[in-house]
Amino acid sequence: MQSIRKLVNKPRIDDWSPLAKFFYADEALNTIANELDSFDGRRDPERCNQLVNKLRQAQDRVLHIISEMLMIVFPNESERACRDYRAKFPDEIIHDNLPGQLWFGAECLAAGSNIVDHEVESEAIRPMARALTKHLDKMREILKDQALRDPSQYTEKIKAHLRVFDHLFADFEFSYVSAMVPVKSVKEYDAQLDVTVLFSESITRAIQIGYITQENIDNCDPNVMIALPRLAIVWGLLYYPDGALNLDLAKEDLSEMFRHFHRLLLSIRDLLKSLRPEELQKLEVSLVTGCSSADEVPSLRSLEEEVKTAVFTSHTPVSSLESESSFLERPSDPESSGLAYLSQSASNGIILPSTSKRSELERTRYSSSDDLIHRLFVCIAGVADQLQTNYSSEVRKVLKMVLQPVEIVPVFEVPGKAAAAAEVPEEETGVEVQESLPIPAFVGVRWIPDGECDQCTGCSAPFTVIRRRHHCRNCGRIFCGRCSSNQLSLPELGYDKKVRVCNLCFLYKLNPFSPCATGSGNETPSSSNADQYIQNQIERVEEDLNATSPDFDPFYLAGMNGSTTP
Repeated sequence: MQSIRKLVNKPRIDDWSPLAKFFYADEALNTIANELDSFDGRRDPERCNQLVNKLRQAQDRVLHIISEMLMIVFPNESERACRDYRAKFPDEIIHDNLPGQLWFGAECLAAGSNIVDHEVESEAIRPMARALTKHLDKMREILKDQALRDPSQYTEKIKAHLRVFDHLFADFEFSYVSAMVPVKSVKEYDAQLDVTVLFSESITRAIQIGYITQENIDNCDPNVMIALPRLAIVWGLLYYPDGALNLDLAKEDLSEMFRHFHRLLLSIRDLLKSLRPEELQKLEVSLVTGCSSADEVPSLRSLEEEVKTAVFTSHTPVSSLESESSFLERPSDPESSGLAYLSQSASNGIILPSTSKRSELERTRYSSSDDLIHRLFVCIAGVADQLQTNYSSEVRKVLKMVLQPVEIVPVFEVPGKAAAAAEVPEEETGVEVQESLPIPAFVGVRWIPDGECDQCTGCSAPFTVIRRRHHCRNCGRIFCGRCSSNQLSLPELGYDKKVRVCNLCFLYKLNPFSPCATGSGNETPSSSNADQYIQNQIERVEEDLNATSPDFDPFYLAGMNGSTTP
């Protein structure tokens, strides 16, 4: 009886509503799961691995459709489970296939399996995995039942189950990922934010002085990525002593990025405080340009040995720091650049570093000002470059937050009114739509309804019982079988496998051009005159369409060609 109900009431396969898509995605998932249950993996391990991969893809497909339902039912982000904890995850963890992997892991834990080398954590999150899988199985049946009734309606029961699932899945995601990989604690995350604030203050100061321009940032100049950590160390020790580089705190309270350089940073701070304004400005220019004019002297080996033991743990040569850089020219007039900004900062209330007896004692160890500047250049550049080597992911996150902040897009809402639901166009029917293709979650091209086209858009041949309609998956127009005999994969529209496209879209999508063997007798163009061949084909098609189909939209060809006029 249930099978007859499915046969009679199942949604159309060309229905793009989330519940309709969920019905067919869940059916495909059940088919793969049944085949995997009845399969002996010991006889054919390769086939077993293929089925497991297909199962994960099907699970990921189902979860993506459920996520689409959540966004429709609960459009406000505050109504859904908070996922700000993902900021603590490593970059390589966050990807599109994560939901499917979490569901597969929950099924394994609920069945009694353990995470390798994490038995204690597995036992702790096993009840959560069982609750998630049990609720998900129940919700799948409710969603499929509603798809058989009315795919366009979401009952209060469905909304309640979706809300519970959202919170269960979010809790399991955080617990499962925390058991698998190291996740930052609140203290470590706060320390990372302190480093981000330091880098933000440093880049603002560098722009005001003139070391870095906005054009360098907009062009993603790699020298900015090198110079910014160096300047942040100098200015963090001098002008922002209560920030991320507060060396008066315990070593354990520093950010993990600077924790191993605590002793060296203390020495650098004492030497920086002994510099005169013109010497400090010279050091900053050297750090930005990557050039130090002084040569190494034998009497300065004590601090260099400290650099070798504390900084160069990965044996990075210091000579690489002295590469020529053209992204900044040395200021010609110190009074109009660095020194002028220092005097202005002092007048605005910024406390400049004061010279102490300890700093003067450290300075006496160096024979000249150039030697001192060169030694500071070696130490500071060594620490900054080691940050990008040993903590590349951390530095990448910090630079991303500083250089590419999240833009706040204003949302205008009318009180008491909801956004109008998007009109779902009528789709084509036929045998070709029943191909085993992934149904995209979002439709990128509107298809022309069958009733609005009685002849082929390409050759103007009328459609009959034998000459059937075929939609081009790239442009959405209707063609006969001869004018849409080519196939291409369109991942940007959700089609990972090859799908039917018209001849014109096929010409534009292929690059370099390689014509299909159509048997028309035309010569295959060489790579040198491929562009001319394409243009001739387009002009021929456009002439035929204008002559035979007065309703044809010339902007279609113009849009394909990237122009704004037909």
